[in-house]
Amino acid sequence: MLSLEEVKNFLEVESETLEKYLNDGKLHAYKIGGTYLRFRKEEVMNLKGEIKPQKKRLSSRGSFWSSLRDFWRFNNFYILSVILVVLAIALFVKF
Repeated sequence: MLSLEEVKNFLEVESETLEKYLNDGKLHAYKIGGTYLRFRKEEVMNLKGEIKPQKKRLSSRGSFWSSLRDFWRFNNFYILSVILVVLAIALFVKF
């Protein structure tokens, strides 16, 4: 689940455009108290594919680095968590 700010940054859109996608039914969000709070990651990624059709992958540096940046942006919490758990286990086994 992604926050409103994460979705705006990933799609590179303003609040008004994001609201238009919501009103048009292109994107669904969970609301609490009339405020959009969370969005499904899969839907956001699919919408980005519709907004900016993916260019054919060439072996150019830009496409690899942008893919890597997007991967890190969405998975950094999990990557850092795994590293911390592995370090904690290593310290525990050492003592």
